Amino acid sequence: TVVVALAAPVLLRRPVAALTMMVVVAAFVVGRWPTPGWPAEGWVLAMCDVGQGDALVLRAGPGAGVVVDAGPDPGLVDDCLRRLGVTEVPLVVLTHFHADHVDGLSGVVDGRRVGAVVTTRVLDPPGGVADVSALAREQGLTAGPSSYGVTSTYGDVTLQVLWPRPGPLVEGSGDGSSANDASVVLLAEVGGLRVLLTGDVEPPGQADLARTLPDLDVDVLKVPHHGS
Repeated sequence: TVVVALAAPVLLRRPVAALTMMVVVAAFVVGRWPTPGWPAEGWVLAMCDVGQGDALVLRAGPGAGVVVDAGPDPGLVDDCLRRLGVTEVPLVVLTHFHADHVDGLSGVVDGRRVGAVVTTRVLDPPGGVADVSALAREQGLTAGPSSYGVTSTYGDVTLQVLWPRPGPLVEGSGDGSSANDASVVLLAEVGGLRVLLTGDVEPPGQADLARTLPDLDVDVLKVPHHGS
């Protein structure tokens, strides 16, 4: 900014130089510059930069990753998965249906082999539910609720569903909190680490979960609700 401010009076009197400066500045501002050291060699858990929202990847093997939430922007999560080298997604877990967790789903499935899509049993908000269901059908998939207490293995990733408790599919209240508190909470084991992934579960849900699992011991906690 300082260089542009100092050079502008001189460059603006020369059209060719001014145009060159504009192109350079534009490229510098909008271009994606290399990020040395990312992804880290031997990574097992990555949190994608998707702005407000969650999109996490657990490494299931070479070129494979379990994706937990998809963020709000298909382009951002797609770019993250490409940089991670993920071409196969054996499982997508959508912790709940808020836009900042599901609107990027098309960026996850685009050009990748996807095995299954798992969601919460609280169908709220309806718009998010409809969008996820429609996209899953287009891909020949069914977006079904997670199974409480069940442990499953996907390559190098082992997942156990700790929340919500079992029950039928239900409509949410529409106030946001019911959807958050119904977030799918996962205990993941990958690369020798135990990771607790908590979606957007709010304080009442957190307290209930803590009472249910008082001795839970993990290495990494994904703090609920974007670290709030």
